[in-house]
Amino acid sequence: LMTSSPVYRRKRALIIGINTYRTDSLAYCINDANDLATTLDGIGFKVLQGVDCKRTEFHQMVEIFAKGIQHTDLTFFYFSGHGKQCENENYLLPSDYDYDYKTRESIYLLDNAVSVQKNVRIKGDSDQQGLSPMHASSETLIAYACAPGAVAVDETRNGRNGYFAEHLLKHIKTPNNDIEDILKIVAREVKLQTAGFQVPFRTSSLTEKVCLVTSNVQS
Repeated sequence: LMTSSPVYRRKRALIIGINTYRTDSLAYCINDANDLATTLDGIGFKVLQGVDCKRTEFHQMVEIFAKGIQHTDLTFFYFSGHGKQCENENYLLPSDYDYDYKTRESIYLLDNAVSVQKNVRIKGDSDQQGLSPMHASSETLIAYACAPGAVAVDETRNGRNGYFAEHLLKHIKTPNNDIEDILKIVAREVKLQTAGFQVPFRTSSLTEKVCLVTSNVQS
C-alpha cells in the first residue's frame, strides 16, 4: 500500500489470486482475491485482477498496473498464492512455477505477499519457512498474512475465505479508519482464531493516516 500524501486523487488496486499449481494447489486464494476485488471496487478503487496467472500473464499484469500509476495515486496490491524465499529474496509464484526447476528464476518481486506451506494445509514453498522481512520504502505499507519466516494456514472457517482475508474483508470497508488500525484488528483476530499459529505482520513507513474509505467516497 503506497501513497504520496494524505489526499488521494485516484485509487488503484492490483489483485492476484492463484489456486492452481503443478504441485501443492491451494483452496481459497481465488475466493479471497475475488471478494477483495469486489470490496475494493465498491469503495472507489479501479481494480485490475488476475486469477491463476501463468508467469507471462503475471509479468504483463504487473507491467500494465505499474505503467498506469500516477504520482498522486493511492495504490493497493494484494497477492494470494504460493511465495518462495531464496537467499533472503522474496518471490511470488505464478501457476506454472516448476518446483523441480534447478536454476533460480526471477518472476516479480513485489511489496506485498501472502506466503504458504503444510501441516494442515499451508501456503508457501515446501523448501522454505515463509518469506523474508522487507523494508518499506517511503510512504509504503507492506502487510503479510503471517510473520516473516512463518507460514499461513490454507484453511477456512466460513467455507470460502482464508483466515487473513476473512478478517480483512470484515474491516476494510470501515469509514475513516486508518489502514494500520484495521491491520492491527485483523492481526489480533487471526492470532486468536488460529490459537497463535498464524500472526499477520506488517512493516510501514507511512507518515500520515491512510483511510481507504472516507465519509464521502472518492474515486
